[in-house]
Amino acid sequence: MKIIAPFYPHYASTEKADYFKIGADITNGEIVTIDKNSFIGLIWKIWKQNVHGHGRGFPFPQIACFFAERSVYTFHNNFIGQKWYATMLRRFIFNHYDKIVVQSEFALNNYTNQGIKPEKLVLIPLPIDYKYYSQNKGNGAEFRKRFGLASDEPFAFSIGTSYHKNPEIIIEACKIAGIKLLIAGYKDNLQAHKVYSGFKVGKNISADIKNVIFTGHLRGTDFLDAFVAATMYLNSSDEDGEAMGSAVFEAASAGVPLCVPDYGTFDCFKNTALFHKNHDAHDLAENIKKYLADPALRKTNAQKALLIASNYDYDIVRKQYELLYKEVGII
Repeated sequence: MKIIAPFYPHYASTEKADYFKIGADITNGEIVTIDKNSFIGLIWKIWKQNVHGHGRGFPFPQIACFFAERSVYTFHNNFIGQKWYATMLRRFIFNHYDKIVVQSEFALNNYTNQGIKPEKLVLIPLPIDYKYYSQNKGNGAEFRKRFGLASDEPFAFSIGTSYHKNPEIIIEACKIAGIKLLIAGYKDNLQAHKVYSGFKVGKNISADIKNVIFTGHLRGTDFLDAFVAATMYLNSSDEDGEAMGSAVFEAASAGVPLCVPDYGTFDCFKNTALFHKNHDAHDLAENIKKYLADPALRKTNAQKALLIASNYDYDIVRKQYELLYKEVGII
């Protein structure tokens, strides 16, 4: 099978969180990248081949179904379109795939409402390296020392500074709540482009901001250390840009209490996390204050979220993909 990806290697906190590689491993397939192939070259490579396309690019990977033998597509968005013409075009294209993969009930319902045939849809989450984060203990003390944090100083942790993650909302909420914030990512596009070409950071975060530390690019062991050290994990992403939010599930796997937006992507964490409106810094700040004032709530929510995250472990998700590929006739 050919796995079509926008680029590769894909950044993932650990190898088991690489959602391009999981398909290649199951099918003994090849990852074909859009950035390294021409339009004609891509057609040549996937012609009459089994294909699993990933990403939001057009024409590829979206039109891969018209050149493939068997085809699966993961759009990585909670909606097939926001404007009528995009929705109409993608409805036509997506219904030509054998299967469309979504990562949540929220996206499943949205796709159905936007005209994707129910029989085309399958819910399979992104793989999480649950065992790595739940069974290993990072060096929280070393992480705090590395970034100049006192041993007993509470801090919130968040991953990602791209515009759709609304880092400016998280920064403002932490300012209101009076807590230090560490963000894994870059505060300006110039720095970010060294790792991710085409990266666009959130608005108004490039200036020096008191009480905020931008860590730059982190790896799996760094995240493990950060999760162990963090008081809570924050996410405030847009509803169309955050199809699953792997970092939230990784934080939950490490036993970190969660503050997440309430639009549907994270409904699996109902009664195990604190929810806020994703563009309301004051709403998020109130939840941060609740956690700061109630260590028992932090512990209880973290324990419950840990159990939820176990359902997204790599081994479970791999079996779901194996069943999908067998159903479609790829393996």
